[in-house]
Amino acid sequence: MVTRLGFIWDIDGVVVDSPHEDAWRITAQKAPWRVNELSSDFYVTYMASKPRYEGGNNILQLKGVYERLGATTQQQKDILLEKYCNEKNALIKDLIKAGKFKLFADAVTFLIEAKNRGVKQAAASASKNARDMLLSISKARLTKEIGDMFVGTLGAEGTLYSLFNVDVCGIDLGGKEDILKYAATKLKELTNGMTTHFVVFEDAPSGIKAAKSLGYLAVGVWRFGDEKALRQAGADIVTRDLRTVKIEELLSRKK
Repeated sequence: MVTRLGFIWDIDGVVVDSPHEDAWRITAQKAPWRVNELSSDFYVTYMASKPRYEGGNNILQLKGVYERLGATTQQQKDILLEKYCNEKNALIKDLIKAGKFKLFADAVTFLIEAKNRGVKQAAASASKNARDMLLSISKARLTKEIGDMFVGTLGAEGTLYSLFNVDVCGIDLGGKEDILKYAATKLKELTNGMTTHFVVFEDAPSGIKAAKSLGYLAVGVWRFGDEKALRQAGADIVTRDLRTVKIEELLSRKK
């Protein structure tokens, strides 16, 4: 029964192509950071699905910024990290407000189908901006980019956010594993314990590993980069288009 299913969605890279990567990169190129090369592979490996400060620290540490700016103590590093992350966050808020991000039609179509089938769904992103993006995607934008098949599915708010039953975006719980576990707990509470089978939709290998460590089914959504990385992380299914995935298939894989 689909009522046993609970879907847990990473947002950035799966449902939307947020300006996070652009914001990290643009900020990194400015003074005093001067990181001229920040590849998509670096972003996926060291930043995607990670809390803001962890991702920022990975840039400043691995790109030699701390050393170049003479930060040798933890206090000095923390000051630089705070400044860098604040600059990045200010930029991303401007980009989100301007609607400068892409919507993945296959994910939205799958979200709508799942909601219509009675599957409870959670938005579970480490990003504190994920909620803002979902709330900013209006019915008008969805109609223009996806079509009008969702009419009647969206809640009173009329935004993409209303497709989710649980929101655990941007909650400081530690790592990705803690976020997924918390989302699953909330879905289970919502259904009085009926939800027993959790499926995680992720584009980052680290997110796939976190899902598998909890015993959840993991769907690797391959948007760019190396498909093998998702498989090596343990993804049960890897796809470029979620419209090729069937809810019945996910239910049949229930452990």
